[in-house]
Amino acid sequence: MDAKAKLIARKMTPAERLKACDKTLGIVLIVMLASGIQLEATSGRYARSVWAHIALGIVLTALSLWHIYLHYKRGNWFVRFAKNRNQSTRILWWVFLLTAVTGVMATVVWLAAHEHSHIGAVHGKVGFLMVIVGIIHAAGHRHRRKAAQRKEPYAQSHQ
Repeated sequence: MDAKAKLIARKMTPAERLKACDKTLGIVLIVMLASGIQLEATSGRYARSVWAHIALGIVLTALSLWHIYLHYKRGNWFVRFAKNRNQSTRILWWVFLLTAVTGVMATVVWLAAHEHSHIGAVHGKVGFLMVIVGIIHAAGHRHRRKAAQRKEPYAQSHQ
């Protein structure tokens, strides 16, 4: 078995799965942001762009749920987020849910009428908020990880 096959055959650790999920989530989030800006600029005029945004939304939602699962496993995520000490994580959870719900509603309206709706406009604004809060969330975790690697007092007091 060559080195590449061994690497593929090796089971990923939970930390490696989380790192892979996070990187993929970041890439998809950036592409989703670009898609959202394009839809805002054109008011969702082009069907191909809307379908691409819907597909990206499904992928982003699936990756987000996988990310949450990797952190919390099974259990009541609502309770886990309510008890989470990180404010940006709690806010991100609620904004994510609102974005997903309005996204489903906007998709149903678009499928029925093939036009940009008010719920689609609300979804767009909430989606941009989710991107901002998601970036703050990721930056905060990155800062804490680097602090923990340096064993700074900040990392020890905020774990």
